[in-house]
Amino acid sequence: MKQSVQVSILGQQFNLKSDAPPEQVHRVARFVEDQISQVTSSGRAVDSLQAALLALLNVSAAHLGGEPASDSSEAEKQRLGQLIEKIETALG
Repeated sequence: MKQSVQVSILGQQFNLKSDAPPEQVHRVARFVEDQISQVTSSGRAVDSLQAALLALLNVSAAHLGGEPASDSSEAEKQRLGQLIEKIETALG
């Protein structure tokens, strides 16, 4: 049964509904905040949306890098790399 769990990410409160235990939801929220903090501490992001997107791209790249190689996953990795380059170029 889904339960509501309140978490804080970057000082903003979110009420999340999940079947997972509250401890796991909090652990995921901490992971997300840590990933965003890594991006903001590097100076690559200007605002919280950009930081969140770059953090998502970093996590996605790490996840896709762990998959067995196949034609489709290689194409996804290449496309993801191109998107990361475009975002970093746009951010200066």
